Amino acid sequence: MPETHDGRLQLYATAVEAQHEAFARDVARGLSSLPKWLPAKYFYDDAGSRLFEQICALPEYYLYRTEKAILATYAADIAAALDYLPLVELGPGNASKTQYLLAAYAQRGQPFCYCPVDISRTMLCATAQRLVATYPQLTVRALHADFAAQPQALAILDLPRKAIAFLGSSLGNFTPAESVAFLRQLVALMRPGDAFLLGIDLKKSPAVLVPAYDDAQGVTAAFNRNLLERINRELGGHFDVRRFAHVALYNEAEGRIEMHLRSDRAQEVAIEALGLTVAFAEGETIHTENSYKYTAEEVAALGQQAGLRLERTWFDPRRFFLVALFRPC
Repeated sequence: MPETHDGRLQLYATAVEAQHEAFARDVARGLSSLPKWLPAKYFYDDAGSRLFEQICALPEYYLYRTEKAILATYAADIAAALDYLPLVELGPGNASKTQYLLAAYAQRGQPFCYCPVDISRTMLCATAQRLVATYPQLTVRALHADFAAQPQALAILDLPRKAIAFLGSSLGNFTPAESVAFLRQLVALMRPGDAFLLGIDLKKSPAVLVPAYDDAQGVTAAFNRNLLERINRELGGHFDVRRFAHVALYNEAEGRIEMHLRSDRAQEVAIEALGLTVAFAEGETIHTENSYKYTAEEVAALGQQAGLRLERTWFDPRRFFLVALFRPC
């Protein structure tokens, strides 16, 4: 049953306490490791989600504009290829790109269903309310959940048929092996005739890639440092975020952008809720994000390993980005 029900808007939620406990557990594990790391999914608290909206407007961040242009150009074609199935979107944020698909659904003049799934409850509720007000034929089933850790939570939505969308190149935050494992869990929730829509960034020159993650205005740096501020807010951390520099680099051997936070001095940081004091050497980093880049052929092979058959592809004119439609094998 949904947590709340208001006509065309239903809100489902997994246990918030469990998410808080997972955050504490992952912070303790990551900052006790060598090298140190933190999961990228924890960027997206309320403050982080607002910063990411700003990143999407930056001139260097081509990913958002390019994927948005693909969806705007081919929305009717993509919606028809999805058979206008109820659309379950993982991590939609404000759904500013998805609105093109929803508009294509609405043009049929028939009732349709959209199911945003997000780790940020504030963003999720605001997005759901706005969309219901925009599209009279729309029913929204919104799910507050950590889909990266628990993709099986999608079963709560109880949809006999569906199209699952994972846009924004967010799959790139997983390693290729993790991506296959995650996709296999999604495939296990799918039935014959269901669809999977993937937006993924493609390999290109580091001269284009690196500035997208290290903008001149420093918004991405603030987004990265917000992870430490979140630890301060939620776990009683004592990070002086000014003592950690934002680092973005392209690891060519791994085919990925990496983001790090680098300590500018030897220091110790207490985290009260964890009963933990973390020691940093000067120059030591916390690895906060990977963003893997693929070729079109690698995207098809990734899907195949997970039990997905590639059916359609849509590119931008520069072939910077790919939107791909898969079906379960």
